[in-house]
This record gives sequence, structure tokens and C-alpha cells, in this order.
Amino acid sequence: MGKKTGGLSWPALVLLLLFIAGPVSVLGSSLPFASLHSGLYKNTEFTDPVVAFTPYDKIYLLVELRELQTGKYTLTTDWVTPWGELEHQSNYSFAIQDVRPSWKVYSWLTLWKNGPIKRLFAGEDFKKEFYGTWTVRLFLNGKQIHEQDFGVH
Repeated sequence: MGKKTGGLSWPALVLLLLFIAGPVSVLGSSLPFASLHSGLYKNTEFTDPVVAFTPYDKIYLLVELRELQTGKYTLTTDWVTPWGELEHQSNYSFAIQDVRPSWKVYSWLTLWKNGPIKRLFAGEDFKKEFYGTWTVRLFLNGKQIHEQDFGVH
């Protein structure tokens, strides 16, 4: 039997305190930045975020980390196909010497066209599997910090 405190056991008291405090973000508390903002774009002007692309578009992911703490980092971007396979991965290693209010970086994906012979016989520039809902995942030092879906039509 648990130790009693004013009629409540310790486990019940802990649950009550968690309920009163509301949801607690364990993930957010261990990250070396205050917030993350991102968007998908069709060019490096980064003016109009979009979530739908054609296979001919170059797809850019712009990420802004606010108040990124000093340290050494590796930022990994995974571009995942509609059928769940990793199409492309990029890694960017860097060091932050001074805390900045804002730190931005971008990654991009270009879909591979069918070769000339396949285009001749298939009559298509791209594989049909490229069409659908894709996912881009972002990791900082191996820990996932962001995920976003987008369409290729």
C-alpha cells in the first residue's frame, strides 16, 4: 500500500498534480532551441509556402531554428516516398559559436526522371510511384524535430 497524504496515495497525488498542470512537453524541454518554423517552397526566394508540387518542381524545405544554443550539430533531412521508402537523405554538420535569435537552413529534393529509353516506351517522364503524399522528416543530432507531408501531382 502506498504512503498516504491527506487521504491520497502518492501515485494518486502525482496523477492529480499532472492533471492540474496540464500536458507537459518532455520532447520540447530537451531541445537546444526555443522554437522551429518551416515551410516548403518551389524556389529559393522562400516567399510563398506550398504543399503541392509537380514532379518537375525542385522542392525546398526551409527551416528556421530560433535561439539555437552553442554546440556541434548534424541536421538530417529525410525525403520519404508515398510508399514509405527513403528517397533521399541529406546531412549538414555545423557548429554554433554564439546563440543567435534565428538560424536558417534549407534542403531540397529533385525527382529523378525516367531515362530516354524508358520515356520512349512508357510515354512518361517520371515513375508513377512519385505521385502521391510524401513526407519530409528533419532530425537534429539524430533526434526527430519535425515532420511534414506534401503532395506530388
